[in-house]
Amino acid sequence: MCEIYESMIIISDIIGMMKRHTAKDYLERSLRRLEKWIPFSVSAMMEGYLDPEVQIPDYDFEEDENGYAYIIFSWPETDSERVVLLVYDERMRIIADLSAVHTDVNSLLYSQKFFDDLCEESDWMYLEHYTLCAALFDDLVYPPCENEIYTEHEGQVLLYSNAYVTRSFRKQGIFSRMLLMCRDFALRKQEGSTRLYSVISLDPDIAVYGPDANDEPYHYNFEKDEPVRTENRKILEHLGFETVRLEETEYDPEADGTKLWFAYRQETDLIIDADEKTRA
Repeated sequence: MCEIYESMIIISDIIGMMKRHTAKDYLERSLRRLEKWIPFSVSAMMEGYLDPEVQIPDYDFEEDENGYAYIIFSWPETDSERVVLLVYDERMRIIADLSAVHTDVNSLLYSQKFFDDLCEESDWMYLEHYTLCAALFDDLVYPPCENEIYTEHEGQVLLYSNAYVTRSFRKQGIFSRMLLMCRDFALRKQEGSTRLYSVISLDPDIAVYGPDANDEPYHYNFEKDEPVRTENRKILEHLGFETVRLEETEYDPEADGTKLWFAYRQETDLIIDADEKTRA
């Protein structure tokens, strides 16, 4: 009887291993969820991601100690790349998501097309651009792309367009892990000492996937959302961000509190090649 029980355990383990999803599974599943937004067909993008001749792929995959799967990938946009990170639980549900625009400092400052695209995307992305330039490049007249003065800068930039963790999955380190994974992904092609600038809005993000998703349109409300902004501010300050409140251009009695609070961070990483680690 004991032998039969042990055999059943072994068979169960084998079945579990057979059902285990790979990075490729998560990547393709994610692209199909985003099919109407991605620039090429799913098959064409999968072919590009999995091209064996590409030394540094435009996707990455991790699993944490809770068994959650993190898949991050990107596609090219004007003078930048769009980065998407989705987190899955063991039931293959999306429980967290993040999106950001990754570019270099010179494109942030001097690319007119990049600036125009951000402005067109949303007020939040325009204000993130303004916040970063005003806080870290205040010697330049804003927007720098409309001036004739050009000063070469080094560094990479992340402008986060959204980041959301399903409420029932919070306080497990998912958000901080997403930021860390996004940072490492943005620096994947850099060498030596590299500076990274990041900026994000403190306004509540809206659930697009998972148990919190709702088809009803979200209406911002100061009384409801201000505690969320306060909590977001505490979290980001704990992660090394500096928070800033923009000045309101004019008094609005119906203001909902949005588009005022942002957070930015600058950090310097030393990128060490794996081969160099081995030789050391």
